[in-house]
Formats: sequence, structure tokens, C-alpha cells
Amino acid sequence: MSSRPDAPLPEVLLYGNGQIARMLFHFMRPTHRVAAFTVDRALITDPAYEGVPIVPFEEIESLYPPGRYPMIIAVGFVDMNRIRAARYAAAKGKGYRFINYIHPSVVIHDNLKLGENTVLLDHVSVHPGTSIGNSTFICSNTNIGHGCRIGDNCWINAGVAIAGETTIGANTFIGINAAIGDNLQVAEACYIGASTLITRNTAPEEVYVSASGERFPLPSDRFLKFIERPRT
Repeated sequence: MSSRPDAPLPEVLLYGNGQIARMLFHFMRPTHRVAAFTVDRALITDPAYEGVPIVPFEEIESLYPPGRYPMIIAVGFVDMNRIRAARYAAAKGKGYRFINYIHPSVVIHDNLKLGENTVLLDHVSVHPGTSIGNSTFICSNTNIGHGCRIGDNCWINAGVAIAGETTIGANTFIGINAAIGDNLQVAEACYIGASTLITRNTAPEEVYVSASGERFPLPSDRFLKFIERPRT
């Protein structure tokens, strides 16, 4: 992108009209101009979204031709990421190119292999030698170690830590603040819940969740007095 302050922003089409689309729209505003949103006709309830036209996906190529406008798919992890993967494939079938959105705070190493239609939000750290597939969404403050292989259509939530040389299979979901050990194989379509520690290989479609925090039998003001240390 040009460094001139008056240079026009590159235009992009954004598939989606839910919370993820809204979030990504606001992340992208400093660096891109969203020319239009698009979703399936049955999902449209208003002619505009966030002040931008929303166009039926069934006719998007006639109004915003693929030769001029690239696209990015802003859909969450619904149906273990399969909806996002299906919309990506459908748009690709219409001839669209895809961009990646990489927040300016992310450091990109020369030997990082990155697919298309992939999102890296703010303060993601990806160490050298890692590869990330197509249509994968990586949320804020995630750390991915050296030599990792992240498959297509994954969703990695905020604060996740993945140690070096680990493989994450396609369509896998990893919840907020989860931790994955080094040199592991997390198979495809696994669900790793929030704050869950993975220390061994997994099989396809397995689910790992950690216990929720327990309620302490005191109200908060009494609890603070209970744990308060005497001052010396």
C-alpha cells in the first residue's frame, strides 16, 4: 500500500453481516475501504450494514466484479469452521481473489508461509518457520512458536499459546487462553476449550475442556478482608 497520506485505500468485499464481520470491518478501516458487504440473500434484513451497502452473494459478481474487487470471508467458527470454508470455496468458484488481513502490530518473518483469506489480529506473534493455511482466523495476543503448521479453516481465539513444532489440523477450534505443548499433533476438527492445556497428541474430532472456576463461599467484600494480609 502506498505510504502517501492521500493515497486511496485498497478496496475489498467483506462476506458476512454478523459480529465477526462488524469487528473485522472496524479493524480494517485504517488500511482498507470495504466497498460492500455480501451474504446469502436470505440473510439480508437491511440494505446497508455499518453504513456500507450489503449485496446478495448470489449476484455479487455482477455488481462488484472479481477482476476488480478481492474478498475476505468474515464468518466465525460456526459448524466447526465449515460455514466459513464453504463460503470461501463458493466465492473462489465465482473467480474472486482473497486478501489476508494482518494487523500492523504483527511481525511477519521472511520464512513465514501464509495462505489466503487468513486473519491475524493485533499483537499476534508468529515465530520463524511456521506455516498457516487458508481461511484461518487468529485472534489477539496469540503466540505461535517456531516451526508450527496451522491447517486450513482453523479458529484460534485470543491469548492462545502454541509451542514450537506443533501441528494444528484443519477445522480445529482453540478457545481463549488455551495452551498447546511442543512437538504435538492436534488432529483435524478438534475442539479445545478455553484455558485447556494439551500435552499429548489428539485424534480427529476430539473435544478437550477444562473445569470452570469454582465459586468461593464468601461475598467479594468479605473475601477481600479474608485474604488481606496485615500491614507491618
